[in-house]
Amino acid sequence: VRPSADLFLAEEDLPQFAAGQWLHICSIALSAEPSRSATFAAMENIKRAGGRVSFDPNIRLDLWQDQNLLHACLDRALRLANVVKLSEEELILISGSNDIAQGIASITERYQPELLLVTQGKAGVIAAFQQQFIHFSAKPVVSVDTTGAGDAFVAGLLASLAANGMPADINALEPTLALAQTCGALATLAKGAMTALPYQRDLHRQI
Repeated sequence: VRPSADLFLAEEDLPQFAAGQWLHICSIALSAEPSRSATFAAMENIKRAGGRVSFDPNIRLDLWQDQNLLHACLDRALRLANVVKLSEEELILISGSNDIAQGIASITERYQPELLLVTQGKAGVIAAFQQQFIHFSAKPVVSVDTTGAGDAFVAGLLASLAANGMPADINALEPTLALAQTCGALATLAKGAMTALPYQRDLHRQI
């Protein structure tokens, strides 16, 4: 259904934000009004309150009739985001470079997120944090359906960051990414976007 109910989110629907809270968004919320204005207002409000913003573009080109508008919205959102998670394809689209290292350097220089993550599926994830790059290998699993794996990855990432705060250094980032990768891997073990999303008890067995 287009437009879906979430695209009717308006600024008057927004809650009060507080220090220490996290807001996660993707570009689908930016694809139409009034949710576009509401989402940007939410990003600005939570940062003003002392919270942080996580942005996973999750780009769906079929939702955007105007590519210039898409890039303008991505640019604005990336400037507001503390944590950014991109796929390799999104990194190439946004940075304009087919070279992963150059693309990461371009994004970090232009937008200066606290943490940039580029997911590579079975190859793992690259993290850019405190002017350092590090690659984390993926957890090997027998995948059934990758639908929802990215959402599960972000859920694990934000659960850890919300509970423990931003890591002090890139070595301290490893447990957070281990949790995120485990969530993403477990989400591929059954068909459907929601079916295999892990419970806390599942994670304790895996990590």
